[in-house]
Formats: sequence, C-alpha cells, structure tokens
Amino acid sequence: MSTELKVAIEAAKKGAEYAMQFFGKEIIVEKKKDNTVFTRVDKETENIIKNTILSKFPNAKFVGEETGGVPSKGTFWTIDPIDGTRHFVRNTPLWAVLISLIKDGKPAVGVSNMPCLNEILYGEKGKGAFLNGEKISVSNIANLKDAIFMFGSLRFFKEKTPILLRVAEACGSARSLVSPYEFHLLASGRCEVVLDVYGKIWDIAPFKVIVEEAGGRVTNLNGEPWSIDDKGCIAANGILHNEVMKITSAS
Repeated sequence: MSTELKVAIEAAKKGAEYAMQFFGKEIIVEKKKDNTVFTRVDKETENIIKNTILSKFPNAKFVGEETGGVPSKGTFWTIDPIDGTRHFVRNTPLWAVLISLIKDGKPAVGVSNMPCLNEILYGEKGKGAFLNGEKISVSNIANLKDAIFMFGSLRFFKEKTPILLRVAEACGSARSLVSPYEFHLLASGRCEVVLDVYGKIWDIAPFKVIVEEAGGRVTNLNGEPWSIDDKGCIAANGILHNEVMKITSAS
C-alpha cells in the first residue's frame, strides 16, 4: 500500500469521524443552483480531509465539491466530503466520504468510507481493490437476466429515460439506492451494473480505479474511456459491460 493510499484512508476516516458527530442531528440545509443540498458540515469535513492530506503532502492540490479547484494535467486530489447529503441530513445511513488521487488525468487511488455501514472501500492502480482490508472482486455473473442493475436519481435521467428502461428490462432486477453504495455493491460482487448520468469527477474518480481493480469496467456514457471531464458513467462487471453498452447505444 502506497503512502498516498494510506493518507487517503486516514483522511477518509477522519472526515467521517467528524461528520458522524452531526449525523441524525438537526442542522441547517442550503441548496445549490442545481437543487443539490449542502451544510456547513460538508465544508468543515472537506477542510479536515484537506488538512490531513496537506500534513503529509504540503504541496497537494485539490478539486473539492465544496471548496472548488480546477482539474489539472498533473497530480491532484478530489474530495466529496459527504456524498449523499440529503441522506445524511435525513438520518439515512447511505452516505459516504469520497477521496481520489488523480495522476496525469487518470485516477490512481480511490477511497470510499461509508461509516454508518462500517465499510471502507479502496483501491490503487495495479494493486487491487479491498473492502475493510479484504481483497474483493466483481461478480462472475454472465447473463443480464441474472444481473442486478443499480441506477441513480430518476430526476437526472430525463432524456435518458428510454435507456434506463431498456437496461432495466434486460436485467433480472433494477433498483435505485444511492450512488456510493451502488459502487460498493458492484466492486464487491453484490450487483453487476451501475448507470450514473449525473456524477462529477469527485463522485466517479474514486470508483473508477476501485471497480477496475476489482475486475470491472468503467466508461463514459458513450462507452469510451472515462475522463476527468466526463459526467456520469456506465460501470459493470467485466463480463457484462459490452452487452450493457449495446443496449445503451441502440437508437
């Protein structure tokens, strides 16, 4: 395990520990222009994560959901301090602290900490994916009729609703939970397909490296290699990804 991954795990734990102090308690909720929500806890948690990383890497650069930053060609960290803020403020346990390290435009390290579920998921390019320290892999389900399909919030699909319905019809089961937990399930072999049409760099980058290190594939919505400028993704176990792409690309 590299120093970068160790620091990312430490930062994700510290961020989650701080946020948990406010979980289930009444806090002021504000809305952004896209109707997503945030609280002061989001911002404070992001700063704790930043400071933890800066204590080991003083020259670190960041792209955070709450405090901003611009993706660069070099090395930088992405942070989503509370992915699933609506769940967080409603005392629902499906939220996560997300961190990734981007090197030359590609995710090299990814961490997702879901403290209410006691799940710390992480991966590093070329070194595998792990859940609570145990090596994991995607499932070997080879038939979509046996696959569990997970998707994001319906309100973000709109024009892509036909695609969503086609994939749902092809799979054995279709459910919507919350984005980070869906990727936890995919990477550890508990579901086979995840379709996200909204996720930004801090939402997708951690899971890009984790899912692929677990044996899956993550592409953009057109089936091309996912890049830091893309929005959303299609992720699946390595066996089914091409089949899912045939369905989503059909006119």
